[in-house]
Amino acid sequence: MTRFLTRCFAFFCAAVWVGSSPANAADPVEINVMVSQTGSLAFYGGKQAEAFRAIEMYANANGGVGGRPVKFVLHDDQSNPQTAVQLANQLIEQKVPVIVGPVLTSACAAIMPLLAQNGPVDLCYSPVITPPARGYVFRAAPRIEDVQSVMLRYFKNRGLKKLAIITATDASGQTFDQKLDVTLTHKEFQDLAIVAHEHFSPGDLGVAAQVARIKAAQPGAIITFAVGTSFGTVLHAISDSGLDVPVYGSGANLSELQMQSYAAFMPKELILNNAQGLVEYPGAPAAEKLQQAAFFKAMKAAGLRGEPPQQIAWDFAILAIDALRDLGPKATAMQIRDYILHQRSWAGLQGIYNFTSGDQTGLGESGVALLRWNPSKNTWELAASGAQ
Repeated sequence: MTRFLTRCFAFFCAAVWVGSSPANAADPVEINVMVSQTGSLAFYGGKQAEAFRAIEMYANANGGVGGRPVKFVLHDDQSNPQTAVQLANQLIEQKVPVIVGPVLTSACAAIMPLLAQNGPVDLCYSPVITPPARGYVFRAAPRIEDVQSVMLRYFKNRGLKKLAIITATDASGQTFDQKLDVTLTHKEFQDLAIVAHEHFSPGDLGVAAQVARIKAAQPGAIITFAVGTSFGTVLHAISDSGLDVPVYGSGANLSELQMQSYAAFMPKELILNNAQGLVEYPGAPAAEKLQQAAFFKAMKAAGLRGEPPQQIAWDFAILAIDALRDLGPKATAMQIRDYILHQRSWAGLQGIYNFTSGDQTGLGESGVALLRWNPSKNTWELAASGAQ
């Protein structure tokens, strides 16, 4: 368990973190964040931006870093990998030790080579990337392979063994396809059949032809992997076709505002992947429940509901703060990387992380949750958990 938990936990302890002066009496400790506040992921990024402000309040209510306040410096990557590269080069030139974000797979993949030799540490929010073992890049959610296993098992257990796939041809979609091909070879999934596999460009205005071919194949469920506007395009085409089957989609679309905008063409059952922590599940470790309680307290204090994008932002933002608290605000990228790689029981909202394997994630299937959108309640409900 981290020192952050053992010494003091936000809203659960009266004393602040040990420091020689009040947090607001010194220059802030800046942590740079890449977040998609505009572009195709603005639904998601806007909610994440709100979370970072709430986490600032959380950290500074408990002494900041060594008595200095924490300040998240937000950089809008515009949901664009080229912009992310420009921002990363600027931050490298400034010799910052750590970057939190981005969330877009193509953006994470684009900046990863820039960080390979000397950092800074990048705490990326995409589960689809494959960072070099024991390198400077970490991913903030269970691997997409683990997500796929939980998702396929969920459909199989429901008797939905004829599946159709439609994915975007961008970096995220291609990686998802490649990983899914491997996951489907596992003995557990040998009785599943892919009856249609379609693709589309993220810039396409419609995918009616692809969905018509899927409908003709009579699948029991549809697996799609696209984000933002592209995801809406797919859902619209499925609705227009009259196809009424469960639909799985990328967790990058976990925005209540986004779901509300899709009300006219929402499938009867929409399942998106997420990590643990947003909803309770049996058997959660006490340290994880403590993080969960603190998350919702922190979001409430900032006037937020605690939505999935805010939940995903939490762990890596807290991990960055923990590292600076333990190592000091002048820690180098190498020191922060090594600090993370030595964490074997770091308690987060999404689970208990063990980074010592070098997989750059720290979570396996036990950290995966599948959430079902409930439009009547305007909220997400737990459909399946990899921890169960």
